[in-house]
Amino acid sequence: MSSHSDNLPDRVLSMHEQAVREMEEPKDGSTATPVAFILMCFFFTAWGGYYIADNPGSWSGQEYNEQPNHTAFSGPAAPTDPMLLGKEIFSACTQCHQSDGKGVAGMYPPLVASEYVTGDERRLAAILVNGINGPLVVNASTYSSEMPNWRSYFNDEELAALMTYIRNTWGNKASPVSKDIVTKVRAELAANANAWTAETLATFTRGEAK
Repeated sequence: MSSHSDNLPDRVLSMHEQAVREMEEPKDGSTATPVAFILMCFFFTAWGGYYIADNPGSWSGQEYNEQPNHTAFSGPAAPTDPMLLGKEIFSACTQCHQSDGKGVAGMYPPLVASEYVTGDERRLAAILVNGINGPLVVNASTYSSEMPNWRSYFNDEELAALMTYIRNTWGNKASPVSKDIVTKVRAELAANANAWTAETLATFTRGEAK
């Protein structure tokens, strides 16, 4: 029994001698990067730079887009619908004239069935460019408020679209207004930025004053 116990350490060591021999001793430090790996990295870096330079894609994000935005490169933009543009511009007028164009009694005149709206285009353009101060009689009612000028806020195309919109909304039926009419009126009033009164506007409409 003792002989068996005495030989146990030797037998255990013998069983693991082969595994112990195959175990690599741990080493401190680091292993140098293989030269082949460095050359491969250099090659792919150089190739990538050449490829980008040779295929820049016009430096546009749309160049290789599978679903490009063709509208950005489709030539001249489609003409703007003056009724749509005019409706958008009119949003700046709804506080006074209301969204239904009926205005506010005693303060802001209606645009519905108003001779100032559906009548002389040149007069309406002059009101928008210079503004107007009351009292102003519309449809036998007097309105005493002040309307600001829009000459610095909207261009000729926008004012023409606004005029076209209010002349053909809420039951109004009148001819559309061209940009040229607004351009001519604005030029006439270049040296006169004073707000109209009913009297001075009548004089301007007759062509007696500018």
